Amino acid sequence: MERVVLGYDASQASEAALEWIAHRARGRRTELDIVLVTNMFLSDRIEADSVLNAAARRWRDLAPESPANVVRLDGAMPATLSNAARGADLLVLGVHPGFRTRTMLTGWVPLRAAARSGVPTGLIPVGWSVSDAPVTVGLDDDDSSAAAVLFAAQTASSSGVPLRVVHSWLMANAEPRWSDEHPRRPRDVADAHERILRAAVERVGEAQPDVVASAELVRDNPTSALTRAAERSSLLVIGTHGRSVVAGAFLGSVGMDLIGTLHCPICVVPSTSATA
Repeated sequence: MERVVLGYDASQASEAALEWIAHRARGRRTELDIVLVTNMFLSDRIEADSVLNAAARRWRDLAPESPANVVRLDGAMPATLSNAARGADLLVLGVHPGFRTRTMLTGWVPLRAAARSGVPTGLIPVGWSVSDAPVTVGLDDDDSSAAAVLFAAQTASSSGVPLRVVHSWLMANAEPRWSDEHPRRPRDVADAHERILRAAVERVGEAQPDVVASAELVRDNPTSALTRAAERSSLLVIGTHGRSVVAGAFLGSVGMDLIGTLHCPICVVPSTSATA
């Protein structure tokens, strides 16, 4: 059974996240923890419990076959929520497109929680819509996206949609970091990256033979390539570059550019994670 933790506060963003989890729960066994973080000195606990109970009723309406637990925790954000998500399969949060740094979770920075949680983190924008479009995953030229590719393949399999693996390259930073070669001609560079992409798709076929996977090699910067692909995707999955609790170092420039700007749900998968 997949254990999902939802950061909830009754805002429009957290309601969108709750609905996304319910849609994801179709076809898979899911247990949801609905977590509300409060200030132990200032919070109205009766009101907080009322908010959680309303969320649980909404969940039962959306996903009656999937159990839910309501959890009220006193503490500070984002550390308390990130700690609650340890050992979970997925942490999910709502975001408002266009507001990159904050959600309605009081004063909370979603990028920091994604960095702290150490588990795949779904960031669900207000206004997302159900789609049978492919799951898209961004493929880097090192192993930082390996777990993201596996997560995306497993998600595509359980959702019954195709998988799109997108890899971009530019001459300025075209060399695979693990390569000792130094190709100079664009055709040579493209061929090197084509091999990276082909190998990733082959690994998907071995791990999830039921998934129809396609490959897209794009000559562009990663942010632009993934932004365009997200418009044709039900979910965009990206990897991370380390375990730093500093969001920028953890997510890399591409993640920082994408999160909070797209209307497509995004999942950020730590490089050490391999679950969906």
